[in-house]
Amino acid sequence: MIRHIVLFKVSDRTRDGAGAQQVEALRAALEPLAASVPGVLSLRLSADPKTVETHWDAALETEHASWEDLAAYQVHPEHVRALDVVNSVAAEKAIVDYETP
Repeated sequence: MIRHIVLFKVSDRTRDGAGAQQVEALRAALEPLAASVPGVLSLRLSADPKTVETHWDAALETEHASWEDLAAYQVHPEHVRALDVVNSVAAEKAIVDYETP
């Protein structure tokens, strides 16, 4: 199993208002990929409750059966379109991919 994790800091980091709207824009762009992109076994976008200022704003977790499935996900046209939204609201991203037993 391959796990793909992306952490996001949105460009407006206010506790409510635009910052929350940006996280919801990420959710709206990314969550449909679970149903539209082959090879995505699971996909979840979670928002941080903003109790600690230095925390990242949201985390995306996807699971794939193989490295090939992850690679296909990353170039799939629906994912590429979602990246337009991600890049418009994310000030920073941190990504890690790893294999689980």
